Amino acid sequence: MTPTNQSVTVYVAGAYIAILNYLAKQFENQTGIQVHNVPGGAFALASQIATTTPEPANVFVPVAYIQAVQLEGSRNPGWAIAFISDQMSIVYSNYTTQSPYWSQLYSNYTMAMKTNETTYWFNFFKLLSTKFTLGISNPSSDPEGLFANLMFQMAGKLYAHNESYFTYLLKNNPNVKVEPTTADYVAPLKAGELDFTFSYVSYAVSQHLDYFQMPPWLSFGYYPNETSWFSSFNYTISVNGQQLNIRGNPVYLYVTVPRNASDTQAAYKFIEFLVKNVNELSMFHVTPVSPPIIFYNNPNDVPKPIMNLVNSGELKYGGNFSAI
Repeated sequence: MTPTNQSVTVYVAGAYIAILNYLAKQFENQTGIQVHNVPGGAFALASQIATTTPEPANVFVPVAYIQAVQLEGSRNPGWAIAFISDQMSIVYSNYTTQSPYWSQLYSNYTMAMKTNETTYWFNFFKLLSTKFTLGISNPSSDPEGLFANLMFQMAGKLYAHNESYFTYLLKNNPNVKVEPTTADYVAPLKAGELDFTFSYVSYAVSQHLDYFQMPPWLSFGYYPNETSWFSSFNYTISVNGQQLNIRGNPVYLYVTVPRNASDTQAAYKFIEFLVKNVNELSMFHVTPVSPPIIFYNNPNDVPKPIMNLVNSGELKYGGNFSAI
């Protein structure tokens, strides 16, 4: 393929860099258009898109899209496509199993998953909150930290009859490490300097780490019966001095093009390629959304090449942003 002078710069939620690297290579082979992927925490990336001139990215791939879009400010395009769903998990390495509390934690987890009895879940989350070294990324820069905090709130309400019970224990655990992104925890986890972090199943698999799978109501996976439960919990983050109250929602990975980005034709071609090849992504232990779902408040905000995919049935309209 003859190289072109077009290019795509993708700001991508860091846990999904492997997926975007795969798509970038396939797209470059097919079109000759170069793709440069920049990973980071989705909220922090949105903030950069909003404040950097010239605009640093012409494709944005965040998790927890509706919140990230609010942070794009005047560069909020008003539309987004959900193309995969994932689930939160509690991630660990072989070193974690050498902890003196491991067997107690593991037996309570096993019984909790088998019986769903409150006692076992309570014991599991209490041990996790107090007896281990945890990495929870900063919720204001990285949605994984946000989902982790919401998970502890939900566990508190279900198993301790107090939404803030486990989050209070976490605040008083001196061994909770806060970093900008979950990627910062991979090396210490593999070196035995950290017991657990909180991330998506696909990221745990891509990093060759073990994980505790969560039941549907604690996983933020795409379970239609659980979405109203997820959204009944919230957490306030602070970005660029702006306070945002974020409600729980399923873990979707979204794609969009920031308003007034450069080289938009190349960006639209990349999104069209992604939409047509979404089913291949199941190899990364995610669930492709097929057909992918587009959300927008005003059809006039949607670029013509993207609306053509809606009209051809390759994208499905999912409603306005309040539907997310």
